This record gives sequence, C-alpha cells and structure tokens, in this order.
Amino acid sequence: MVASSKTPDRRYDHGEWVILEGEEPAVRAGGEHETGRRRAGTGLLTAFAGLAAIFLGVMAFASVTIPILAQRPWVGMSGREEILEGLSAGRAMKVRVALVNSGKTPALQLRVAARLQIGNSPPAPAPAVTECGPALAALPPSILFPEATYSRTIATQPQIDDQTVAAVLRNEKTVYLSGCASYDDGIWWWHLSPRHTEFCKMFVPQSAGNYGVLGDFEDCPAGNTAN
Repeated sequence: MVASSKTPDRRYDHGEWVILEGEEPAVRAGGEHETGRRRAGTGLLTAFAGLAAIFLGVMAFASVTIPILAQRPWVGMSGREEILEGLSAGRAMKVRVALVNSGKTPALQLRVAARLQIGNSPPAPAPAVTECGPALAALPPSILFPEATYSRTIATQPQIDDQTVAAVLRNEKTVYLSGCASYDDGIWWWHLSPRHTEFCKMFVPQSAGNYGVLGDFEDCPAGNTAN
C-alpha cells in the first residue's frame, strides 16, 4: 500500500459547520465584524426610538397646553383712557384708566395698581409705581370676566403749577399713566404663581381749553409686559 502524500486536513467541527484550521481566524474576524454591525444598527434604532419618544411627548404636551393658552384670561390696557380733568395749573389732572380681559375665562383675584405721575421725558424711565411691589398682594381682589372692563379714576398727587405745565408742553416733562395688574387664571396645576401685566402710557398734548390741556396717550418705550 502506498501512503498518501496529502497532509491530512485538520478540521474543527462546530455543529453544522466544519472549519479548516487555516480558515478559522478569517471566519472569526467575519463574525466579529458582523457583530459590530449589528451593535451599531441596534444603537441607531435605540437613538431613533428615543427621538420618537421625545417628539411624541412634545406633541402630547402641546395638545394639552395650546387649548389652555387659548382659553386663559388676558388682562391689559383697553386703549380707551379718558381724560376727565386736563393738565392745568392749580389743580390735579384726572384720568379714567380702563383694563379689559381679552381672554375667554374670568381673571380671578385681580389686583390693579395705577398712578398718574409727572416725570422727565424719555429716554428717562417712567416713575416707579410703589404699589407694584409686594404691596400689590395687600390690595382688595376682584374678578374680571371675559370682554369686561375694569376702570378706575386716578389723579396726579400734587397740584400742578405753571412751570410744570410749560415743561410738559415743551416736551421736557411727561405725564405718565403707569401701573400693573396681577390675577389668577384658575388653572392651579398649570401656573402656580399669579399672572402679571405691566402697563405704561405717555400723555401727548393736543389742545388747550376750559378743562386744561387735553390730548391722547401712547405707549411708553418700555414698561409694557404680560405673561
């Protein structure tokens, strides 16, 4: 019998696969490469699932908050300020200020502070309204229903002299109608602190007569905010 010149192959039996000894590193490398691809694919799927969950959460939050914002009260100046006593020397100027609820639900625990004060013309800021600090919470509350108007008559504190009237007409001084309002929207779980509105108007002289200098009010350069 002549012995065979072939070197017997060395094989590894792994279940259904038979791997030649020289092929084993390549097979293992291919398996590791495939495992890496699978892990990368799993990571991308996980990241995509996370982004999808965030998107769905944002959409769910918006579906709840947008109707609330559409229904909540909004309190601000009505634009219908009425001058009862014009700017005149020897007496106080009087103005009726009006705020309106332009929202769709009542403004609860409404507190309003307003002042009619004379200060330097812009760019100087309007004089501060001291009641718009912590003292605002001590004012008596009221309720302002949708489309209803809250009005109050306010006056300058000291009597106005001729020099002040002349300074306002020369645009060296300005009569400021400013103040603030705080109120609750009745949705305790949505907004725990009261809503707050600040307003500021400047007197613009137009004409003079028996009731003093009359005119209109326009927005101040700053001091009008709402949340």
